[in-house]
Amino acid sequence: MTHSHSDPLNPPRPRRAVFAAVAIIAVLAPLIPIVGALVTTDRYIVREEEPVTEDQIVASSSALIEGTLDGNLTVFSGDVTVSGTITGDVTAISGGTVTVTSTGTIEGSLQGVAVATSIEGTIGKDLFITGGSVVVEESGSIGRDAIGFGGTVRIEGDVGRDVRGRSFRTTVDGRVGGDVDVASQSLSIGPSAQIGGDLLYRSPAEADVAEGAEIAGTVTRLPTQGNFIFALILTVANIVGFLGFLVVGLLTLWIIRGTASRAVGAVLTSPIKSFFVGLATVIVFPLVVAFVAVTLVGLPLAVVLGAIGLIGVVLGPVPAVTALGNRVLFGRGGLFVAFLVGAILWRLGIWLIPYVGAVLFVVGLTWGVGAWVMGALASRRAEPIPPMLLPPEILDTEDAPTAWEPPKAPVPATAASPTEADAAEPLPADDRPPVITAEDVPQPPPDPAAQRDESHHGDPVTFDQAAASEETSSTAAEDDLGEGPGDPDDDPDGD
Repeated sequence: MTHSHSDPLNPPRPRRAVFAAVAIIAVLAPLIPIVGALVTTDRYIVREEEPVTEDQIVASSSALIEGTLDGNLTVFSGDVTVSGTITGDVTAISGGTVTVTSTGTIEGSLQGVAVATSIEGTIGKDLFITGGSVVVEESGSIGRDAIGFGGTVRIEGDVGRDVRGRSFRTTVDGRVGGDVDVASQSLSIGPSAQIGGDLLYRSPAEADVAEGAEIAGTVTRLPTQGNFIFALILTVANIVGFLGFLVVGLLTLWIIRGTASRAVGAVLTSPIKSFFVGLATVIVFPLVVAFVAVTLVGLPLAVVLGAIGLIGVVLGPVPAVTALGNRVLFGRGGLFVAFLVGAILWRLGIWLIPYVGAVLFVVGLTWGVGAWVMGALASRRAEPIPPMLLPPEILDTEDAPTAWEPPKAPVPATAASPTEADAAEPLPADDRPPVITAEDVPQPPPDPAAQRDESHHGDPVTFDQAAASEETSSTAAEDDLGEGPGDPDDDPDGD
């Protein structure tokens, strides 16, 4: 089935290209300044004798700050070590360890993601880090708050205000100027701990408070599901995130309707194939990004691929949840309504079913990513949109009569056979063409030779008469060619 240029489900290619270009520019525009100012190198080093006096955005395999960096540092790297001074903030996306040595100083805040974080020096403002382990060593100092999310959070140094976070295991054995408010599977308060405010924790087990620990405020254990304020913030964040998913999903379905329809059709018509294509994509894509990131030339490309991966995490489930809504509505309501119904059911399952929500998200993401890949390939090959996703007005659902045949093209009058001409319906007398007889056709003038032949037409001609007539005609033709006195044959001497 083909579609016209005005078909809303399959807009013309130039229009789709414009929409796609606008969407890509809108998503990647915030990254343009970053990529333009990006410093790519194998190992980024700020030496003591060569201070840097401007903000730095770095992509490298490792980073070492030995001297002074007067500004902010944003770094995408493996190991990051600060043994000098950074006057601004540090944002680190690290695949290794972020270390602030005993001689290192960050006058602003340190935030980011790392496999491990070790603070032996000084951070002037806040520490906000996520990783496998977050440790503030005994020599370390945090000017304001320390917020850590990870497997292990250990505070042995000084924290000016509060300690907050969520972790599997939390240990506080240093000086905390404010409150300790954590959620942890296990909490230990060491003998050197000095807490200037309250100890508020959520844990399935009682905190292990050692003798000698000083807690100025009260010690309160809350249920593990969290307090009212945290639950309220989490609920609002979930609702806002879900509304954003609906808006972005509807815009995506509207902007690239052709590809989106084919992607939803891939889930409906080839569910097993689309799931395994998505599974392969989800596994291979991060490996490709990691492989590109380790090369010096490919670091900017890795940043762009990482942004595309984040977009894929947000928009990946759209075809899968739309197919779910299509099944629930028995193919009615159109693409947008199917997406709304499927998204609501999918998100309610994630929120309400214990221990299964994460599985539902992963399955929806995997299925959707595979559908996007198959839908993009189908659009490139200009394959038709599955009929089940087309509006009812496009499909003719009325059964045709048994004896009905499609109309045939008209046959020109010159090509009609005598039988067809006889079978044709006669025209009215006024519309009939004039009849042409033999008398109306002009005749050519009579030929004398033809008349002579006609005069002998009735006499029988024998073989000898025909030969003699042919010889006579040949002699007469030679005489007519002008044989006369000037002809060489007339000269008896042959001159």
